[in-house]
Formats: sequence, C-alpha cells, structure tokens
Amino acid sequence: MKPLIFILVFILGQSCSKSQEGSLTENSQIQEQSTDQSQDVNDANTDQELLGPNEIVFKIKVLSAVQDNKEICGVAKDHLYKIEVLEIMESGGSLQQKVSENQQISVAFLFEPGQLQANSTLEAKARESLCQDTSTTYFTVIAHKILE
Repeated sequence: MKPLIFILVFILGQSCSKSQEGSLTENSQIQEQSTDQSQDVNDANTDQELLGPNEIVFKIKVLSAVQDNKEICGVAKDHLYKIEVLEIMESGGSLQQKVSENQQISVAFLFEPGQLQANSTLEAKARESLCQDTSTTYFTVIAHKILE
C-alpha cells in the first residue's frame, strides 16, 4: 500500500511541475513580446528628447558673453552669456519664469560652450533653477546644438 501511495504522490508531483513549466514558457513568451513592443516604442522616441518639468528647449541667438559681472542671483558663474530667445520649441510643465520670443536674458552654460560668437544661433535645452531668495529663477543651458 505504501509503495502505491508513493508512486501516486510521485506522479502527481511530476504532473504539477510539468504544468508549471508550461505556464513558465507561456509567461516568458509574453514577456518577450512585451519587451519587443517596448523596444519599438523606445526606438520611436529616440528622436524626441525627454523633457523634465523644469526644462525648456528653445532657439536662441547669442548676443554677447558677459565679461563684467559674471553673477546670476548673486552666484558667480563661469560661462555666462546674454541671449535673445528666437523661438520656444518645447517647455516643461512647471516652469516658473515664462520666457517669450524676442526676450533678452542672461543664461549660464553648464560647461564651456566653445567659441561662441555674437549672433550665433543655437538650439538649446536649459534647466530652470531657483535663486537663493526663491522669488526669481535663472536658466542653465545643459545641451546645445549650433545652427548658424
């Protein structure tokens, strides 16, 4: 009697493990299909940059490098330029400072922008930062592409 019960338990145990293997195979196929679909979506979005809530993409014209007072909001910045906004291409949802076309502002570059000359046209992605007094903001260019 005991050997019969052991054989029955063994057979039932094997049948359960085979059905689990089948469901695991189905799950892996579903995951592969969803991964393929997400890669297709990611490939479609590679042309579009992800824009944070406090970021803006705009076309700007460099007017001049700031030589004298290299400060924004009382903080010294190395790469400070006076620019004119030509076109706002995209803007994040929670920008505090509303920038308009033809507005002239000073922006800081996060890194040395190379030899930017006056009247150069750039497409720039900038991040808005709060000043220490938290009532005003300034923009820091985090990426740019020279157009002209």
